[in-house]
Amino acid sequence: MSGESILPELNVYAKGTKAFFVDDELAWVQAVLKTKTVDEAASKVVMTFERLESPATSADAAEPETYNFEATFDELVKKTKVLPPLCNPPLLEGIDDLTNLSHLNEPAVLHNLQVRYAMHNIYTYSGIVLVALNPFARVPLYSQDTLEAYAGRMRGELEPHLFAISEDAFQGMVRDKKNQTIIVSGESGAGKTMSAKYIMRYFASAHEDSTAAKQGASGDSRNAISRVEEQILATNPVLESFGNAKTTRNDNSSRFGKFLEIRFNERHAIEAAFIRTYLLERSRLVYQPATERNYHVFYQLLAAVPDAQRARLGLEGCTWESFAYTSQGGSGVITGVDDAVEFRNTSDALGVIGFSSEQQEQINALLAALLHVGNIDIQGASERVGASIGDDDSAFGHTVSLLGIDSTLFRKWLTKKQIVTRSEKIVSNLTRAQALIVRDSVAKFVYAHLFDFIVRTINRSLTGGDIGGSPASFIGVLDIYGFEHFEHNSFEQFCINYANEKLQQNFNRHVFKLEQEEYQREQLANWTFVDFQDNQPCIDLIEGRLGVLALLDEESRLQQGSDRTFAEKLYKQFAATPPGRVDPQTPAAFFRKPRFGADAFTIRHYAHDVNYEAEGFIEKNKDTVPDEIQNVLRATTDSLLAAVLASDGNGSGDGNSGDTSQAAASAAGGAGGRLSVRVARKPTLGAVFKHSLVSLMETIEATESHYIRCIKPNEAKAAWQWDAPMVLAQLRACGVLETIRISCAGYPSRLPIPDFIHRYRALLVGGAAVSAATSVDEYRQLAQRILQTAFNESDRFQVGLTKVFFRAGMLALIEKQRVERLNAAATSIQRLVRGYQQRSLFLRKRSAALVLQTMARGVLARRMLRRLRDTHAALVIQTAVRGFLARQFFARTRQSTVRLQALARGYLARREFNDLRRTRAAIAIQTLARGYMARCRFSRDVYLVTRLQSRVRMRIAQREMREILAERASAAHFKDVTYQLEGKLMALTRQLDESQARVARLSEQLRVAQAEHQQVLQAQDATIQQATAQLTQRVGELERAKQQADDHSAELAAQVATTQAALEKAHRDAGTERTQHEQAREELNRKLAELEAELQASRAQLADARAQHQQQMLVLQQQRGGAGDVTANGLGGAGGDKQAASSIKRSDTASANRWRAAAGLSATGYDMADSAGASPPQRQPPLTAPVAGGAAPAHASSQQTLSHRRPHSVDQPSAGLDNGALAATAATAATSKRATVGGDEGRTLARMLSSLGGFGGNNNNGGGVASIPEEADGDDASDAVFDLRNEDEVRDMLAHEDGLVGEVLNELVGDLQVPLPNIDAEYSPPDLLFPAHLIGLCVIKMFQYNLARRIDRLLMSTIARIQKKTAAFESDYTSAFWLSNVFELLSIIKTSMTEHQSSTYEYAESERAMNDGMQYLESLLSDIYFGWIKDLQKRFSKLIIPGVVESEALPGFTASDSGFFNRLMGTGPRESTVKIENVLSFFNHIWRTMEFYYVDQAIMRQIMSELLCNIGVTAFNNIIMRRNFCSWKRGMQIQYNLTRIEEWCKAHSVSDATRNLDRLLQLVKLLQLQKSTEQDIDIMFEVCDLLNPAQIKKLLSIYAVSDYENPIIGPVMNEVTKRAAPSEKVDKILLDTNDLNDQVLYLTARKVPAIETYIPPEFRMPRIRALVDSQTDVLYDDDVDGVDIDGIDLDDSYDAYDDEQQLAHDAAGY
Repeated sequence: MSGESILPELNVYAKGTKAFFVDDELAWVQAVLKTKTVDEAASKVVMTFERLESPATSADAAEPETYNFEATFDELVKKTKVLPPLCNPPLLEGIDDLTNLSHLNEPAVLHNLQVRYAMHNIYTYSGIVLVALNPFARVPLYSQDTLEAYAGRMRGELEPHLFAISEDAFQGMVRDKKNQTIIVSGESGAGKTMSAKYIMRYFASAHEDSTAAKQGASGDSRNAISRVEEQILATNPVLESFGNAKTTRNDNSSRFGKFLEIRFNERHAIEAAFIRTYLLERSRLVYQPATERNYHVFYQLLAAVPDAQRARLGLEGCTWESFAYTSQGGSGVITGVDDAVEFRNTSDALGVIGFSSEQQEQINALLAALLHVGNIDIQGASERVGASIGDDDSAFGHTVSLLGIDSTLFRKWLTKKQIVTRSEKIVSNLTRAQALIVRDSVAKFVYAHLFDFIVRTINRSLTGGDIGGSPASFIGVLDIYGFEHFEHNSFEQFCINYANEKLQQNFNRHVFKLEQEEYQREQLANWTFVDFQDNQPCIDLIEGRLGVLALLDEESRLQQGSDRTFAEKLYKQFAATPPGRVDPQTPAAFFRKPRFGADAFTIRHYAHDVNYEAEGFIEKNKDTVPDEIQNVLRATTDSLLAAVLASDGNGSGDGNSGDTSQAAASAAGGAGGRLSVRVARKPTLGAVFKHSLVSLMETIEATESHYIRCIKPNEAKAAWQWDAPMVLAQLRACGVLETIRISCAGYPSRLPIPDFIHRYRALLVGGAAVSAATSVDEYRQLAQRILQTAFNESDRFQVGLTKVFFRAGMLALIEKQRVERLNAAATSIQRLVRGYQQRSLFLRKRSAALVLQTMARGVLARRMLRRLRDTHAALVIQTAVRGFLARQFFARTRQSTVRLQALARGYLARREFNDLRRTRAAIAIQTLARGYMARCRFSRDVYLVTRLQSRVRMRIAQREMREILAERASAAHFKDVTYQLEGKLMALTRQLDESQARVARLSEQLRVAQAEHQQVLQAQDATIQQATAQLTQRVGELERAKQQADDHSAELAAQVATTQAALEKAHRDAGTERTQHEQAREELNRKLAELEAELQASRAQLADARAQHQQQMLVLQQQRGGAGDVTANGLGGAGGDKQAASSIKRSDTASANRWRAAAGLSATGYDMADSAGASPPQRQPPLTAPVAGGAAPAHASSQQTLSHRRPHSVDQPSAGLDNGALAATAATAATSKRATVGGDEGRTLARMLSSLGGFGGNNNNGGGVASIPEEADGDDASDAVFDLRNEDEVRDMLAHEDGLVGEVLNELVGDLQVPLPNIDAEYSPPDLLFPAHLIGLCVIKMFQYNLARRIDRLLMSTIARIQKKTAAFESDYTSAFWLSNVFELLSIIKTSMTEHQSSTYEYAESERAMNDGMQYLESLLSDIYFGWIKDLQKRFSKLIIPGVVESEALPGFTASDSGFFNRLMGTGPRESTVKIENVLSFFNHIWRTMEFYYVDQAIMRQIMSELLCNIGVTAFNNIIMRRNFCSWKRGMQIQYNLTRIEEWCKAHSVSDATRNLDRLLQLVKLLQLQKSTEQDIDIMFEVCDLLNPAQIKKLLSIYAVSDYENPIIGPVMNEVTKRAAPSEKVDKILLDTNDLNDQVLYLTARKVPAIETYIPPEFRMPRIRALVDSQTDVLYDDDVDGVDIDGIDLDDSYDAYDDEQQLAHDAAGY
């Protein structure tokens, strides 16, 4: 049987296959297979590999280095020899997750990390582990933008980052309600401290906005949380200063373990934190190896202590070289670090934590005292003499002074010791060596307690004093020392490695558990639990009952215990049995006795065998200070030192929790013999550390763990340099390779089933089955068929519920089969294409030969034919030419004759036609003009005469009434007159009832006419003209009926006048009898009051009747005007139905014309020439002056269509309106739908009738605000009709009437229902902007009357109410409506103030109020604008990524985004449910909403620009942070979507806003450019000039290479890195988000030509209506003053209405 059949793995090793081989310098190198020999007879395989890029050993060396592999089949089967590890395909080089490698082995992991590190990608996933490589340089990966980009994202969604691990922990805490732990480990210098610092910064900053949003208005709570976050960040510089030091491997090495517990409340907001420390390296305080430093704080103190404190601290003129404790390492300066600056940072951080300046000075004093302790000179020549301290020792003096202790006792117990027996105390001298140990132990004792005191203070500050409180949830960050292996290893390394053994065991079990859960979740069959090498025996060796720590504690308690006896006990316990006979699963198997060294021992740790020197173990484990020294220190007068030593419970400073110390002490005390009475012993340092570690492991096991493994890439701490052997050793030590080994024991490679089918369906014969599969089971069966086609053995794969699992190397094998299948298909295609090309070439050659022959024979034939043809052609040509010339001459002559005749006849006909047309046109124009002028003159005459008669009669009646009351006629005569008057009034009442009945009949006739006309509409087009004639005749009859009603009304008025004359006569007769009939007069007054009430009712009924007539006439006029186009506009009830569809709908074109005509008016509301004094402004002169600067504009005549509520001009009304135009305005006033019931004519008639009812009433209103008539039906004051007769009443209302402000706040703002877009309703600007115009009218009128306080009140109240109305941003309609109205109101006020020219300072206060109001309106406009923008962006952000980036609208370029995130979720490529059409629909909705509410064009463009900017920033930042988006296919899709957006912008005239997409477009362009050569780099940097080099480098580093696309490595990436290096420190990778809080809205208010005083009919605003009506009455009174009553000679020189001018004006209107 062949070797390939025995070992299918050999099939993978074909010529050209790359594999890894061991190398002494580079750990592993790549080599390519050149030859392969399989000897079946000898069952042997031989392969020869050639090294890639082999370094030359000499100058003339040309032969590459080769590697030979030789093995038998038995050796391969028994695994005594292993095949060379294979390299991964180029497609997988630089992948962001090591577990996704097709060949998952040690060299592949190392190579992938090296490739990513060369591309400056320092983070890589390895399953659940994040591998972090220290760059030893500043990298732009920790900015606030990057931090916010990872907030809220799932792990794997973006590039690997420690922020992703942090966010995963936070989401796990929120989602699973389980505490989390992030374990950061690595050797010294790997970057653990910086990683932990950035993790704490992430938790303190990432979810700050969401926390603030949840807390709402609770400002105090938010401030408290901000304080905790600030304190958490402040702990880093403090703990680094007191616990970090410079070592040979790291300039900022943590010399203690730290577990930061960040506590969250129920709202998942940071509420507190708690820190636990482990095993502070106390020995560093008194000893530092060469090139190392003591703790940073001592050097900071010496560099930056204030001069005022130096003398008191004894540090004058001292440097780090002046003290023994800081100069032993010979290195006191760190390159690039300023100790003075760091000292200030530490001081600031201490202040944040809660240390006062006085406490900081006391800490500085303690630190200085410890420095002086190291300089105490202890003398002693021999053991007999003993140790001593000189009296003049300055260091000793400074020490006792700064510590505040007794110098005599301190001197005594530094050089002597006391032994206590049962009967006496023995004091003996110490040797100099012993005294030095005591001195150093004092320094370590004080510093350890100072460190613990600082940690306890930090915890009290972080927890608010509740240290023992139980948090709702927490996330722990463990910054623990990594595995250490030095040339000389002591007790500290032993404890550190012991802790790493425990953590590694927890890590292995966690990985094992996850692996098994994955198999169970996928319901794999025929699998066994993965076995892994447990390090429990090694842990038992250390912490077992008779382990190293137990023996060490036992030896430490003996008086004569020594390091040598401790080592001998270890040998006896664990090295008694020879190594070859020891059970590998026992603790003894992990212990070795070294060949050399009597007091050393070796422990086989999981990472490396470490040789420990037992010297110093006993002393460091005891770590005790004599009780006499402790008593001296506790008797100190220094308050800080007393506080530091007050909480000492065990003599050690490690493990900051009281329960840990107590339990350790209990354990130490309970390990003794059988004595019933004994002295409580202090726990040793080893016992304390063991118990702290046990507590830590319990905490970790009770939480969900996340792992970050920090790797140090080189020993020299050089930036971006790679030391492969060193990295490989750390990968083995940190457990990354162990994770891979556990994964390889099972099914390390896995793919989602859709991804697997999508990629490997080429292996299945018959692709129709792929498209036919629809269900999950069919997909699983299809995957099973593909696998069975690829593999013979079923144990090489498993098909789960959602994934396909492969054994190690099987994914590479099936990938090879796929490549071979595709290559074979490509070869077949090439063969067919080349054959087709050759056949096509032969056919073309044969066809060309035939063509050449044909052409040659044709040339000869054509020559002969040409000779024959020439002869015959000469004759034919002569004949043809002669005939042609003759025919041409004849045709030319005939054509000229016909043309002359046609021109002459045409000229005569056109001249006759033009004469006829001019004559007809002149007649038509004269007819229309004369008729129109006559009708206008007649209407004006009637109106003026009626008004004049009303006023004259009213004045006469009032004068006669006063005379009658003065004469006081006799009672008898008065009764007769009264009876006659009552009879006449009853007759008048009957006549009025008859008039009303007649009106009702006319209304019924009108309704019947409308019904008939509606039937006519449904008839055929042939009967339209006949129906129109009949309707016109009917309308004429109705008009005549109306004229009769009017005549009857005139007769009633005459009868009233006659009655009034009779009343006057009766009063004259009753004057002589007034004294005799007083009682009769009182009775008469009562009857007169009743009569007056009846007259009021009659007046109201008459007004209603006239209003009803006007409404009917309006309908008739509309019918008359629309009779020619009845099918388009509709008549009668149809118009009423439309009007009822919306309360503010405008269905008539007259109102729109009035709005357009209002644009011709100018724009202020007062005349400053009249307002120089304090009195109210006077009435304006007659409106006969033309527009300033020239003649009236062409569209001025269109103002004749304005209603009687003409727009109130904001400035002096100087538009060219003559008397004829005013007459036309009065004539068409009845056609306005904006008029209130009754109109101006109704008010005039009411005033005339009111003069008849003043017998006993008080009709003199004086200077009151307005007269409010009493209604017979008892309506409230809100329905009252205000009548402002003069300027004094208007001023009084504006100055004193609070109801006016109430109407504005309630009707126009508070209770206003925003009209919604409706396809059945059309709205013009006045329908939607009437609140702004009415409020602007009130403000301007108040300004005219110089009412500053009222302006302040009205504007401030209105702004506050609008702000409250729009604060919630409930809908886009409300936001757009008020945005448009606020801008309109601001424009009205600014227009008024711009044209206001004041020469006096009476209006200074009013101008101040107007300017303040404008500022507040601008602020309100800004609030509405930015608030709405934020709401839009919040909703729109959810559409950007799926709609612009993920949407695949372009067919044929489907991108497969099966990255780690999709595999993690168990899903394959999915089509986004949100399409680019959804984005465009969102744009259309916003744009149409703004158009409907007439939002200013500048605001509309700016809003769209903000949305486009949001697209550019969000999409750019997501693409550059996500590998699965960085492919050329995805770039094509994104470019297509952006093109759709640009087309939309061009169609809506906002194409200038697409500049916000320029960077995104260049990024997409970069994805589609070639990236294989260095010339392509120049093209990339030239085309993508808006992208900085750091962004280009980042994009290329995560670019996802497609099939048959070369990976971006080697010279290309090196050149890009070189170009990005100069500016990498300042370049930002992510684009800055659009922070609206820092933006200002810059808009120019438009000039408002006129204020539109439209009031919707359903609004109850009597005061505002009265104010509007008062402005109309002023204009009418001015017109009356300018009329020639005798001749009524009205100026009719007005321009006719020009349709073309009106259309042009409409196009340029609002």
